[in-house]
Amino acid sequence: MAALGQLRAARQLAAAAGSRGMFGGGAPGGRFMMPGFWVAAPAIIPSFRDGGDKIPVEAFTIDCSPYTLSPDPEQEVAERMLQTFDQLGVVRLTNTRLSNVEHMRNYAQVVVKKQMKYEGGANPRESILKNVYEVGAPNDAWLHYHHEMAYNQFSMKNLAFCSVKSPIGKGDTYLSENLSVTDELMETDLGRKLKDKGVCYIRCLTDSEAYKGQGWNQGQAVYNHWQLSFGVETQAAAEEKAAECGLEVEWTSDPLKPESNRYMKTKLTTSAFEFCPSVGRNVLFSSIADHNMWFDTWKGVADVPPEKRPLQMTFGDGSPISVEELKQWVRLYDRGGIRVRWQTGDIVAFCNYRYAHGRPAFELRSWEERQIGVMLGEKFQRMGALDAAW
Repeated sequence: MAALGQLRAARQLAAAAGSRGMFGGGAPGGRFMMPGFWVAAPAIIPSFRDGGDKIPVEAFTIDCSPYTLSPDPEQEVAERMLQTFDQLGVVRLTNTRLSNVEHMRNYAQVVVKKQMKYEGGANPRESILKNVYEVGAPNDAWLHYHHEMAYNQFSMKNLAFCSVKSPIGKGDTYLSENLSVTDELMETDLGRKLKDKGVCYIRCLTDSEAYKGQGWNQGQAVYNHWQLSFGVETQAAAEEKAAECGLEVEWTSDPLKPESNRYMKTKLTTSAFEFCPSVGRNVLFSSIADHNMWFDTWKGVADVPPEKRPLQMTFGDGSPISVEELKQWVRLYDRGGIRVRWQTGDIVAFCNYRYAHGRPAFELRSWEERQIGVMLGEKFQRMGALDAAW
């Protein structure tokens, strides 16, 4: 107990001196410690799950130990994958002994049969190989629960993660079972406001030339450049790609580099929900991952005043979402949480409607590596919620 008291005193002293430390996740007191570079605790601290897993991981896991997997999917494994995914909307392969990313992709394609190109996305993702991308976010940032590319007029039906390199116990992915989250949300005033008002997404993308091609990896207060997000080099081409995503575009000056007037501001007002064909009902399809609080733990950008950060989010009528409402939103996703522990060779494919995904911050030792390949599934045009499907 004395040692624990000394540790707490040391942390308090370090914080008082303005050093960087750690904060607990979840409710006051936290359930586990998350690494971080920040000095003050963020306004909203997720726990990523509330108690045990909402769905036991074993229910959607296929242990591949009895199989000798070839580069191309084994028929029995493929059949089990499809059966599990059809039932639960998620499937996980473990103990695959696969180390080649292309072979992992072959198995992921059993479920994620069609893939879309990552265009108009928020994160600066680099390609590992065709249609397999890096995560595109710093390790020491919390990635709040989110549905992939909910901020565009199109998204993807499903996606898959392939564990290329995974240190045990670090960087685990969390899924949130969205049917139960939606049900609980709709019992609250927040749920009714989201249903009635929708949401407005504002994304601001910097000019690569203004930052000499550098981003957060090089210590810049940058989220993503429009050249990388849309895969283009000219403003006209970026506007064309943005229009395909259903986005309004405004070119303005960069609040951090006023001399640059090629700062791309996009806007989309849309439903906070989406009709999910596989279950025949509306589900929540929005989260605080598109709010400026996304950057509370993002090195460089966390130092930028909230109103100048690259992501802004309001209700669809432009009214602000209160901190208490944001906290409630996060807690509901946490209640649906499922921890997916990684080991090298694991593959997880899941429905983008039925599950949100995220992860806590983590730290790696100098000898440790983590690389998760992301596959984006079949593109679909968003329709929002259907009146008859509540």
